[in-house]
Amino acid sequence: MLYELRRRFARWLAYRQTLASLRRVPDSTLADAGISREEIRKCARYASLRR
Repeated sequence: MLYELRRRFARWLAYRQTLASLRRVPDSTLADAGISREEIRKCARYASLRR
């Protein structure tokens, strides 16, 4: 149970950090990467699940 709690917290933390990082990126750089502002949350979620 403790392991699962730690794993979920780590995923949540990774999501929040990725989300914050992507929100700081200029629109032109996001466009170069093929990401729109509307897709930032989806990308952050995907990145957190891969850890």
